[in-house]
Amino acid sequence: MTLTVRSIRPEDASDLARMAAALSAHEGAEAPPFNADTVLRWGFGPNRRFGGVVAVAASRTVGYALFHDGFHVGRGSPGLVLMDIYTESSERLRGIGRALMQAVLATARQRGGNWVVWQAHPDNVDALAFYRAIGGHRYRAADFELLVNTG
Repeated sequence: MTLTVRSIRPEDASDLARMAAALSAHEGAEAPPFNADTVLRWGFGPNRRFGGVVAVAASRTVGYALFHDGFHVGRGSPGLVLMDIYTESSERLRGIGRALMQAVLATARQRGGNWVVWQAHPDNVDALAFYRAIGGHRYRAADFELLVNTG
């Protein structure tokens, strides 16, 4: 299998939305309100809020990773916040996740960063095993979220 990992392009928008929905389903959640229009609006152009990479095998997109810039006060340095990483279920255990993560780490280095941080669903045992296998360190933390009233 020949695998190419490259930066996301506008023509990837539908594939990214489809795979984000598949990731949510894999974790037992409803599909997010993340469609091709959302990808195009926030992933490209002057209001860009995230970047990413896709894995392509045999002219088919088989995985993705999305991220945004961050700053770590405790490290005193920039890095990346990994929002999602996903490989199609039929393509797992072929090194695609590792290749995607390597591309994310390379992007962090190119931007002057020295870390990548992410969250994982606590019941996603395959993902947790993968993160340990690549050398990820799990921290004890409680996640919180506040929604901003836009009205």
